[in-house]
Amino acid sequence: MEQVLVYGKEHTFLEPDTGLLFRNSFIHQTAKLHTHTFYEMFVVAEGTALHMVNHAIQTLHRGDLVFIRPRDVHTYEFHCSEDFRIINIGFSERTFQSIVVFLDHYKEFQTLIHSDLPVIIPLKEDTLEKVSHAFLTIGAYMDTAPAAQTVFYAKSCLSSVFADHFFHYAAEQKAVRPVPDWFSAMIEEMQKIENLRLGFPRMQELSPCSVNHLCRACRKYLSATPTQYINQRRLEYSIYLLTQTSEDILAISSLCGFNSLSHFYHLFKEVYHTSPALFRRAGP
Repeated sequence: MEQVLVYGKEHTFLEPDTGLLFRNSFIHQTAKLHTHTFYEMFVVAEGTALHMVNHAIQTLHRGDLVFIRPRDVHTYEFHCSEDFRIINIGFSERTFQSIVVFLDHYKEFQTLIHSDLPVIIPLKEDTLEKVSHAFLTIGAYMDTAPAAQTVFYAKSCLSSVFADHFFHYAAEQKAVRPVPDWFSAMIEEMQKIENLRLGFPRMQELSPCSVNHLCRACRKYLSATPTQYINQRRLEYSIYLLTQTSEDILAISSLCGFNSLSHFYHLFKEVYHTSPALFRRAGP
């Protein structure tokens, strides 16, 4: 595995006058595996990508809003060769703490900070446009406005995004799609690589129900069988290993949890219409 870069320590620093960082970038402009000394919030403006974070896999789509903490270690990879653009605001610990004090949502912030994986909020199209515009305006302020005015606008904008989208997320989602708590917790655990490798037996261990009930729940909430879901997540992890490591394909098959190399090849070709070897040679 490659060395983890540290934004804010080795390079990619916050502006000294504002404590902010703005990026409007495609995936090929994004560092591979990195962490930060600061917080960041980004919205996916275009495309789909795999988000490898904290030894887990998340699939990001257009409209996803993500809050990244300084301890998160993550990278992005193309998903099915789609373009992927994010609008990203980095902000200092001092700025973050001032937002926490202003909103007075200490317990809610603690949940956001200490969850194993970053929270992803799917935005509707009109809301995506509003959040994207706000982030782009922060970037424009950083180029043209005095530092104090820029910081004031950025704090106001970020406070609004936290209040409007992160703290009411659970209630909104429950009203739209009442996914049981046990199922949500199980799916979050199954994003972790060590659980993904173990596959369906581990999914059963994490589920307080019978196998038949678990299968019905997967079809209802994922529109897939447990095996289909697990295989798709394993294939997504294989893309990361193919593009970010020098492991041979046999080892990658095993690291992803496939017991058979031929089965791995078959599933990979079925989904990506090429072999793992050709996919690796083609590059990003």
